[in-house]
Amino acid sequence: MSSESTQMASSSRGGDQSNILSSKVFRALEVRSDTPAMKAALDALTHLPDHQDDLFTVDSRSVRVAIEQDALQQALLLQDELRSLLQTVTKLGQGVAETAAIAHRVDEVIHSNVVTKSGSGVSGLINGDKQGVGGISGAITSNDDHKDSNALSGNGFSTSGRNSDDSALEEEQRLAFVLNNCFTRRNIARKRVEAVHEFLERFDLSEEDSRLLEHYAFEDVETSNVNGIAFLNALERVLVIRKELGQTVGSLDMLHHQKQSHGLSEIPSFSTSFADDNRLGASSALRMMETLAQKQERAYERLYHWLQKYLHLHSHEQHNPGLEQHDGDRLDEVLAHPFVRRSLRVLQNVPAFYSHLLELIAQSRRSEETRRFLLALTSGHNGLPPIEMRAHDSVVYVGDMLAFCFRAFSVEADVARGLYSLEEESGEEGMRVKDAKIDNNVSTEDDTDFLVEKPLTRTEMLALSMGGISRPLKSRILQVISNLARHPGDDDDVESDDGMDNLDEEGAFIRSNLSQLYDICGLLLFYAAAVNKSMAKLSSSDEGAARGSKTLVEAGENPIIDVILHCLGEATNAYEASLRVYASMLEQLQLLTGDSESSLAHIMIVRIVEARKESPGFATDVDCPKMYRQILSLDWPCNILIEAALPACKTLDDTVTLKQSISVASQGNLTASVATSLEQRLSEKEGTLIDDLVGKETTEVLDFCGLGRLVVAWDRYKAVQVEGMTMASFPGLTPDEAEIAMKEFFSSLYSPPIPSFENTIKDPTLRKLARNKIAKRVCERYASMYDAMLKPETGGYDDTSFLGHTPEQVNTLFTV
Repeated sequence: MSSESTQMASSSRGGDQSNILSSKVFRALEVRSDTPAMKAALDALTHLPDHQDDLFTVDSRSVRVAIEQDALQQALLLQDELRSLLQTVTKLGQGVAETAAIAHRVDEVIHSNVVTKSGSGVSGLINGDKQGVGGISGAITSNDDHKDSNALSGNGFSTSGRNSDDSALEEEQRLAFVLNNCFTRRNIARKRVEAVHEFLERFDLSEEDSRLLEHYAFEDVETSNVNGIAFLNALERVLVIRKELGQTVGSLDMLHHQKQSHGLSEIPSFSTSFADDNRLGASSALRMMETLAQKQERAYERLYHWLQKYLHLHSHEQHNPGLEQHDGDRLDEVLAHPFVRRSLRVLQNVPAFYSHLLELIAQSRRSEETRRFLLALTSGHNGLPPIEMRAHDSVVYVGDMLAFCFRAFSVEADVARGLYSLEEESGEEGMRVKDAKIDNNVSTEDDTDFLVEKPLTRTEMLALSMGGISRPLKSRILQVISNLARHPGDDDDVESDDGMDNLDEEGAFIRSNLSQLYDICGLLLFYAAAVNKSMAKLSSSDEGAARGSKTLVEAGENPIIDVILHCLGEATNAYEASLRVYASMLEQLQLLTGDSESSLAHIMIVRIVEARKESPGFATDVDCPKMYRQILSLDWPCNILIEAALPACKTLDDTVTLKQSISVASQGNLTASVATSLEQRLSEKEGTLIDDLVGKETTEVLDFCGLGRLVVAWDRYKAVQVEGMTMASFPGLTPDEAEIAMKEFFSSLYSPPIPSFENTIKDPTLRKLARNKIAKRVCERYASMYDAMLKPETGGYDDTSFLGHTPEQVNTLFTV
């Protein structure tokens, strides 16, 4: 037990010392202590005896020096090994280079002409001695002995008079010539085989693709559709192959023409054979192109007829009532089918088929939208009541028709956008074909076999599909406008026996028709702007030029736009004519109804302003055509109505009513300059009316307060006054009469008899102004008589005590 405890204590003490020493060494050397060398050094240090003397001490610097010396020794050993390895690799590289040079020489000798003109033979071929192959015949012929002998004799080798060595050399040369010819033909044949395999892999269709192109019956379109996708892929593959074949045939013909242009008629036999093979390859490529063209044409035709059948575009299917009744929305769903969209994209490569198919689709959409519109008018559509049930309300009737047509327009625009977005959905194969066109400058006329005409554009297809709705929409809106523009007296059936009942209702009838016409103009403006936005999006993607959202499209781009703009013009003209008629009838209506001309004009202006505020077509972000902008603004009706009512204003209330009309119109976007001009004219009219009223009321006030008699006599006196004549001697101005009148007048100063005008003038400002003017004129009359009576030469009064108040006092007491 004691020994074990001692051992455990020593081991624990040794472990503690090892950890302490390891940390000290790490801090002293600042190196890693987990390397094998460091671990060995630390392990040796831990086994040092505990009783260390001064001679056996561990210094950190000495430990570092020892480690560095050991590392240096290892680095020197590594350097020696690397040098020896470098020498070995250098020698190996030299050997490889020599071996490659020898192989290259052997290859050159094998493929060179070994027939020489000198008698030195074919020595030194292996050594690389090129003197033995100094004279090489430039003609390579076939292995026929007769041709070989002729070729050798033509090069100076005569068989007559030769010894046996010459004949042996000659046999050796012939054998070398035959070997060389065989090697050359073998390499050419190998390259031809490789070229044929590469050509077939690049330009030939697989058996499965050929079978699909010729026999695919579109039987799995609604299920897995695997064969259908493979069929379309094969069609696109044929298109790419034909284009690349055309480029290849063109390069072969170019090579043959270049050789003929350089005068290489006497070329070696194998070169002539190669040129013949090029022509043979070109003819083979042309035959392949013809075969592929026939397959492609039949496949496109089958796809075209299948699309016609699947989309129900045949004439007998389009006019099938039962099919239309139960499957009206089928075309929308079918056009969104992925396989149909892909088929249409593939069919774009044949513009004749594609263009005709688009026309059939547009005709089918036209028939369907026309059927839906007529159904919505008469029987209702999608659970909605018939639109013509609300024909009695002209604004609602026109709004429902325009809303239905705009929904149909949006649907057709989406269909057209979806059909023409197929090019954007094309895959990498289509992009490669397009890039090949651009890179090789291949014209589009050469790309297709059936190029007849350009396909319909988005806008053209949309115009064709919406053409059926335009005519019934136009006729109904124009009928509504005509009814609203008709004068009540134009309808003989409505006119009563004496005609008075209609005349009583005529003003309200005209105002109602005018407001409805203005509402219809707003509806037409709103839907014109909405259709314009849809057309701008469609036209920007079709032609690359987007319009601003606030500018109406021009007429002629779509029949719906033409109808809306035409109806807008008719409604504007009817509104203008009806408003002018109403303005000219203000006096007649005033006699019939008892309302003043100003109130009649005010009512009409208020209704127009309210209609403008409620209608979305008169918003600031909706543009109005320039030719109708002035008529449909508030400036024009305010000018017309106020100008017509202003001469008939007989009271101040009339001018106040017209001012209220201007205030209401100003809240509805009336131009500030027009409002200022009209208010100025009304102010002038008010001044004239106030002066007339003040003059009349002043006379009555003077009579009521007692000065009336004196004022009348004073006016007569001034008219007949001569020199020496005095007021006191003039009838009506005698002292007694003047005293009585003045006493009566002074007694009324404490409660001036000025009228309140509460029932006459509704405006308190004008009311106060009129009363002040009356008081001022009365005071002016009293002041003029007061001054005349105080003068001896004109007054002649001995006693003027009856003038108890000065004009200033009277002015103070009489002022309102």
